[in-house]
Amino acid sequence: MKKILLCFVLLTLTACGKKADIPVNPLGGMQPKTTVTETVTETVTEVETQTTTSPVKKVSRNLKKKMFVDVPYYSQKDYPTGCELVSTSMLLAFYGFDVNAGELISKGYLDAVDVTEKGKGKDKEKYGGDPNKVFVGNPARNTGYGCHSGAIKLALKRYLTPQEHKLDTGYEITDLKGMELEEICEKYINRKIPVLVWASINMKPTFQKLGNSWIVENTGKRYFWKSNEHCLVLTGYDEENYYFNDPLIGKDTPYMKRLVERRYGEMGMQAIAVEEIT
Repeated sequence: MKKILLCFVLLTLTACGKKADIPVNPLGGMQPKTTVTETVTETVTEVETQTTTSPVKKVSRNLKKKMFVDVPYYSQKDYPTGCELVSTSMLLAFYGFDVNAGELISKGYLDAVDVTEKGKGKDKEKYGGDPNKVFVGNPARNTGYGCHSGAIKLALKRYLTPQEHKLDTGYEITDLKGMELEEICEKYINRKIPVLVWASINMKPTFQKLGNSWIVENTGKRYFWKSNEHCLVLTGYDEENYYFNDPLIGKDTPYMKRLVERRYGEMGMQAIAVEEIT
């Protein structure tokens, strides 16, 4: 009887201590399943925050019950890792510009730099670009990575030059990095201005995959890519959800506010707005 009991205890400990493998694809791939470990970790973190810090006073925002901006929708089916470029195309289409994701690179508005391996054996190392300045990888391939708000701001500046398009209207490109989503809704969505937002695919947790890092050319610094990263166009809100033109799913896709705010925070609270200046 003691032998049987001991075996049962050992088997139980082995099962509880085993880590689940998380299937990974960089931006645009299949979603990793949310593991029990991830769920428990997030819950524990939340409890710790509540017990070790004083309550944060929520700023009262001038928000309506619901507000929507009608933004043209494009799918990223031809650009599996190009959500940032497709979302930028949607934002530009809102202002009447016709440019697709591939043209943002092929016409020189944004540089694309592949991650390559150099050296041999123990000295083998990956090298690539800075995602705040260039698109890393090829957006038309599943092996691409993506870019962050700094790179898209640069591409928008290059595209929205009056000299090139002979524009009668000027455009102001604003980096909203660090701004709370409710403040973005108050200052931009309320005025019918859509906003690019960095969060995650299906609002699942971002995570770091071993090997998804590289040395940035010309700086020597190592960059760690967050898998599951995603870029969407914020098009509206109501009392429970934020709404997005999600290039992977569809137009005005709803996601729960609290969940979006968490993923937005994981990606460093990156957002960009374009505004007409008459």
